Amino acid sequence: MTDDAPRIPLPFMIALVANTAIGPAATQLFVPSVPAIAVEFGVPIGVAQISFSAAMVALAISTLFYGPLSDRYGRLPMLYAGLVFFLIGTTIALFSTDVTMLIVGRIIQAVGGAAGMVITRAIVRDIYGPEGAARVIGTLIVATIGAPMLSIVLGGLITDLLGWRWIFGLSLILGVLVAILAWATMRGAEKARGTVSNVREMLVGYGRLLRSPVYLGFILQGGFGAGSFFSFMAVGPFLMVEVLERPATEFGAYFAIVTLVFMSGNFFGGRLSSRVGLERMVVIGGIAATICAAVGLGVFSAVGLGVLVMFGTSFFISFGNGLAMPNSLAGSLNVIPELAGTASGAAAFVQTIFGAIFAQVVASIIDPSGTALFATMLFAVGMALLFGSIPLILKNRATRLGVGSD
Repeated sequence: MTDDAPRIPLPFMIALVANTAIGPAATQLFVPSVPAIAVEFGVPIGVAQISFSAAMVALAISTLFYGPLSDRYGRLPMLYAGLVFFLIGTTIALFSTDVTMLIVGRIIQAVGGAAGMVITRAIVRDIYGPEGAARVIGTLIVATIGAPMLSIVLGGLITDLLGWRWIFGLSLILGVLVAILAWATMRGAEKARGTVSNVREMLVGYGRLLRSPVYLGFILQGGFGAGSFFSFMAVGPFLMVEVLERPATEFGAYFAIVTLVFMSGNFFGGRLSSRVGLERMVVIGGIAATICAAVGLGVFSAVGLGVLVMFGTSFFISFGNGLAMPNSLAGSLNVIPELAGTASGAAAFVQTIFGAIFAQVVASIIDPSGTALFATMLFAVGMALLFGSIPLILKNRATRLGVGSD
């Protein structure tokens, strides 16, 4: 986005952020209430946990469909449809009388919540074009990653003070407010319907994208970048509280700084991309994150686990990821512009799945020393740099040869 590009109106920006965040926020808001639900319904904790894991799977899979459907039927109709599903699912969960009804409600809620994650990014690409989208998309990525962090804290407070059903009561109120906000501020944010008209064409669209090494490079960069963040989010509390014997509130305070650092990286990455280029910013951010992860692992190996070592490493990695990730996402939407919605869906799916996989894997390794966390973060950002370099390499080669880079 150039300096003379139109500024995004604040109400419209709030609507974009709210629609992006409500799905991930509702999914994570529920986490602290799982033990209380198991007690109330008289089921094992593993059965109650299905209501979380099933929702995560539904959220990830649904992102694959909203993009193509929005390319076919328009952005706003599918966004509104997602909000309706979200409200229906939340209501079912709120009034559930057994764990099966709760799981069904959670799945429907997640299916609806996935719409905003995908469609808001496509709307930004429609309005701001190839270069300008990175600045706004950076803010949306912060919403996608930051909302779950804040939601877990809020969910614990609500469960302890009011009971787990108020989790869904709050989600229902927020869903209604987000729907009203979307209706009031986003009615002009529509594009002409695209070329996707049936399931076959949807699959063809995904096939076109997945045959592009540039697209694969961009979305895998985003997936591995999210993996490093969620690895820290999964294991950090255990290391902080159980190993270092520091209060959970201290972890929350430091982790809030991690999020702010990530936001600052998004801020600078989005603004520098118009001068430096999307592809170069992805590589610059990837190099910064990888160097910081390697230095962090080296310092950790020398002095051992500590609050400063753990969070200092995460601060710098988050800044590098912040420089790279909004640009890789914006770049993925530019590969085939008429399939921007489809591209956004696949990118959201990859980020969600990679984040969940990395978090589960590193949490499954019982390692109180912290070695697994530092090694996993280095691996994740190293792979993000590797795949994020592909678009720049192909672009430079295409420039020399005078051909397209896709």
